[in-house]
Amino acid sequence: MIVLVTCGAGGQTPPLQDPSLAQRPLAPLGTAISAERKGLFTTDVVVTDAAGNPVSDLTPRDFTLLDNGQPAKIRTLHNSLEAAPELIFVLDAVNLSPQQLTQTETAIVHFLRGNNGRQEAPCFLYRVTRDGLFSSSGLTRDGNLLAKEVEQHKSPRVVWRSDRKDEPNLFRPWEGKTQPNPLSLRALGSIAIDQRDIAGRKVVVWIGPGWPVKRGDIGFDEATELSTRLREARITLDNVNVWPNPDQSFNYNDYLEAPRSQKDMQPAKMALQVIATHTGGQVLDSWGDLDRDIERGVEEERSFYTLTFNPPHTDRIDEFNDLRVQVDRPAMTVRAPTGYYNEPVYFDNLRPGTEEVTVAQLEDLVHSQTGLPRKLANLELTERLSTPRLDALLSIIHSERERRALKADADLSLALAPPADERLNRPPPPMEDQRAILERTFDYLQNAIPKLPDFYALRNTVLFEELPVRDDESWKMPHQDQTLHFATEEHATVLYRNGHEIVEKKQKPGERRVAGVRANGLETRGTFGPILAYVLTAAATSPSTLVWKRWERGKYGDLAVFSYRAASTNIVPDIAYCCLPEGDGTTPYENKADTYGEFALDPDTGAIMRIVINADLDEERDPDVPLIRSQLLVEYGPVELGGKTYTCPLRSVTISRGRSERELFESGMVFHLYSYFETMINDETFDGYHKFGSESRILPGFEETPAPPKKPH
Repeated sequence: MIVLVTCGAGGQTPPLQDPSLAQRPLAPLGTAISAERKGLFTTDVVVTDAAGNPVSDLTPRDFTLLDNGQPAKIRTLHNSLEAAPELIFVLDAVNLSPQQLTQTETAIVHFLRGNNGRQEAPCFLYRVTRDGLFSSSGLTRDGNLLAKEVEQHKSPRVVWRSDRKDEPNLFRPWEGKTQPNPLSLRALGSIAIDQRDIAGRKVVVWIGPGWPVKRGDIGFDEATELSTRLREARITLDNVNVWPNPDQSFNYNDYLEAPRSQKDMQPAKMALQVIATHTGGQVLDSWGDLDRDIERGVEEERSFYTLTFNPPHTDRIDEFNDLRVQVDRPAMTVRAPTGYYNEPVYFDNLRPGTEEVTVAQLEDLVHSQTGLPRKLANLELTERLSTPRLDALLSIIHSERERRALKADADLSLALAPPADERLNRPPPPMEDQRAILERTFDYLQNAIPKLPDFYALRNTVLFEELPVRDDESWKMPHQDQTLHFATEEHATVLYRNGHEIVEKKQKPGERRVAGVRANGLETRGTFGPILAYVLTAAATSPSTLVWKRWERGKYGDLAVFSYRAASTNIVPDIAYCCLPEGDGTTPYENKADTYGEFALDPDTGAIMRIVINADLDEERDPDVPLIRSQLLVEYGPVELGGKTYTCPLRSVTISRGRSERELFESGMVFHLYSYFETMINDETFDGYHKFGSESRILPGFEETPAPPKKPH
């Protein structure tokens, strides 16, 4: 859902700032001020010197990121000295013998009670048993509290319980069985999913030799999903082991080549040590002092660098990219994730099979009435189709399906330049005349809009969207059908009282949404004036810009068109998008983006007859932002209210394109993630305007007529 909130609390028109443009130069379009841009992927890097000590004085120019051997742009890089990573200890009651588990618990308790139990970093505990995965109740720096849980063998939170009937491969490795153990991998995947919504880097300390890897039916998809979940959660996996490995023939270094297909899959490539290496973690197999190894590993992880980057576009699912971070200093050791699985869905993809047409070509197509349903669903306009021309075309189309397809095509063209025959071949007015037009517009907003009477109007909304994803579609691929379809139609009464908008939605008898339509739609507020004042004020306030664009032929007369760019530091529309893929999937994304667009003005009265607002969004620049298109068009025209003519909204179109959200079930966990980009459109029309109030007249000179006598019963 997108909400363009442009009217503040209650929808009142804000006071205009700087109503006089007499001293303000009309500058050319400038560069918008924007916040720091991040990359789509985040990776954490530990750098140590020859003695093994962390290096914390590196600068961004010291780093080089190689993606498949090619230098990749590092979008941001931060030294995270003051942001200690979360420490996660795993008590492995499945792969450790009772004696080893006791030794592990003793070492963890010793670490947690150090410094009187006051931990520098937040800590967390997981316990993996044959009965399931359990954890501490939450993050804490109170080491004594967690140590008590370990000593009492209590894990207050159940992540999931295993059904032994569904887990036939559960075993006790110390009893001599050699079957693979899927429970351990499931637990690691669950830990990653459980930690995805927690910000920052996490260091998972898994103590023990790991799980048997000689045999097993582990799929390539399991490997790619586990790798992806660990990357999303920013988990570095450290393996600490002080006991002889029961399988002396296994050398994990022989299996570090990441699988690129099912053909490459081997159970050994999912060994604990291999996964730890891929995450940039440590493998401490010292057979020595467990307490010392834990301290040493944790100390080295405290200092790290965080960088972000964009993966390259790909059209292949699960395409593995090697990743290497280099530091331009001698004798430095760098630990970072060794690669990732790239997916086509990480960036938007062009709509396939579309044909670009001009307005004139579209008019010829509609008049020909040949193959309209198919052609309308697969065309893209290169010019704006104005409302009068749209209405003319709709009048000769009788199929409701074709009418809706034409409306969707017209809506998508709202921010484009008009055809040549709608532009007036007139020179730009002199600068003083431009200022005079804008002065009349500010006067119109200051005086005419606040004097609008209380009224109500009928609003009809048609929602267009892409078809819902099919069950057999992977979250990793773009949507197979990107054509827009009618989703639903809503009717509402908009009440305008004392500058406030109140929308009362209603449903016609028998009206229902199309099967499969998403519950979240688009919403626009502030159409009846506030949106105009906010945007024009922002456009006329430094460092924003306002510049002459063209003369244009309008439905009610010639229009003076100005373009603008408003910086996000000013009062510009708020953008909210539902939703971020965290928690239960209902957390909205909110932003104050730069905006740009145009005003079409009546040069004589200053009335705004059309406004186009574009949020300055770019997936290449902001790949981590879920929204890449947010546009609003509002058209105004004369409306009679109480015997007087006012300029009121007649049509509004809102467009969004953003990441969809999917719910997945993996490793016994349900979670949300981003999927393909999808487009939604709201097409609103306003009519049925009526002024609130009543009229009465006193008629002079009338005579009272006596009531007739009552008839006897």
